[in-house]
Amino acid sequence: KGNDKPRLFRLPPDDALINRMGFNNVGIEAMAAHLRQAGPQRIPIAVNIGKNKDTPNERAEDDYRSCIRGLYPYGDFFVVNISSPNTPGLRHLQHGDELRQLVGAVKDEMARQSAASGRPVKPVFVKIAPDVTDEQLEYMVATLADCAVSGIIATNTTIGRDGLTHPHAKETGGLSGRPLARRSTEVIRTVYRHTGGKLPIIGSGGIFTAEDAYEKIRAGASLVEVYTALIYKGPGLLRELNEGLLALLKRDGFTRIGQAVGAEHHE
Repeated sequence: KGNDKPRLFRLPPDDALINRMGFNNVGIEAMAAHLRQAGPQRIPIAVNIGKNKDTPNERAEDDYRSCIRGLYPYGDFFVVNISSPNTPGLRHLQHGDELRQLVGAVKDEMARQSAASGRPVKPVFVKIAPDVTDEQLEYMVATLADCAVSGIIATNTTIGRDGLTHPHAKETGGLSGRPLARRSTEVIRTVYRHTGGKLPIIGSGGIFTAEDAYEKIRAGASLVEVYTALIYKGPGLLRELNEGLLALLKRDGFTRIGQAVGAEHHE
């Protein structure tokens, strides 16, 4: 059921949202039925998985394995969410031996489902939080690289509240939107540097314009995610981003996005 309502708050003057959803959702079986009914899609489907709110960390891998077992046929890649601030104890899974153990369990279950279904092993991305020190981030990235994950999503929402003006700033939960833009780009830049650009990054956090997206791409993101800007700007944002990115690529002498990924590190 997720957390008690209200659990989503708009902060219009800050171009931000605060949410404390708590992973409210209809469950594995219903999601599998929906994806089965929808049939094949030409756009890749990412399945985002996390542990239940009432599952202790020492049993977290059971929840992740259950999600993979039930949804493996329907996802093109899987995202391991260990960075939501709204599920008690979840962010502890980002650090130390817990991170290595959890990712190992996920990779093991992905291999099992691949073998059982006769399908190729599908990619696994890990979504990380922005609220970490440089030392913690370096360790996390090294661990994820050692575990041979397919990529990293940077970043989830933040518990920070710097610079907000709206009264909803006092609400607990994860902050998304424009106030997250700078920090998420810093994390992308650091992850790219630590991995030598060899691990794909999906950039997320505060993307409202083509320039915002391009900054994350140049910092090292191969793909970008938008959410909060869709709430404030609507679906026309997607055309605006695409057309704007084409213009920015042309300005810089690039013919495709891949040439711009991590460009700032090579100048």
